[in-house]
Amino acid sequence: MLVLINGPIASGKSTIARALASELEARGRRTAVIDLDLLYDMISNRLSPKADATKWRLARRAAAALTDTFLSSGVDDVIAEGDFFSAAERGEYITHVTTKEAIRAVTLQVSYEEALRRAEGDPTRTVSRDPAFLKPYYDSAQTTFASVTPDDLHLDTEGKSPRDVAATIAAWLTTEAR
Repeated sequence: MLVLINGPIASGKSTIARALASELEARGRRTAVIDLDLLYDMISNRLSPKADATKWRLARRAAAALTDTFLSSGVDDVIAEGDFFSAAERGEYITHVTTKEAIRAVTLQVSYEEALRRAEGDPTRTVSRDPAFLKPYYDSAQTTFASVTPDDLHLDTEGKSPRDVAATIAAWLTTEAR
């Protein structure tokens, strides 16, 4: 199975993806997690904002190739986390995955205020800690989510533990697989 974990900055994508992998592994599934931000960093100067659309396309294609490699090597589930909330962004990834597996998408949500709190508390973040960047991003992202992700499982991560969110997703995946 292929699981997309999608959501705005500081919604918990990376944390939830790792927690979901642990949850699925506890259920006897072999899992792999692909972090789209890390792939972008591999082809970009980490000090610059992540704003190069060409590099994002390349990162999504690299994620697709990794997905195929993992699935063809016996991994049961691949969890790809990152920005997959426009039709074009999803297409850049999904159309390049050649291994045909069931695709499930989860969109995480969190308030701007909570995202800012999380971002400000994370010393590894750069521009996403700046309210002048984060607020317009959040305003734009909410509009995009509403139009592109209606079939996704939508979860608000505010005030919930990563383990609880992962358990909810795992239960949904089990139900969806039937």
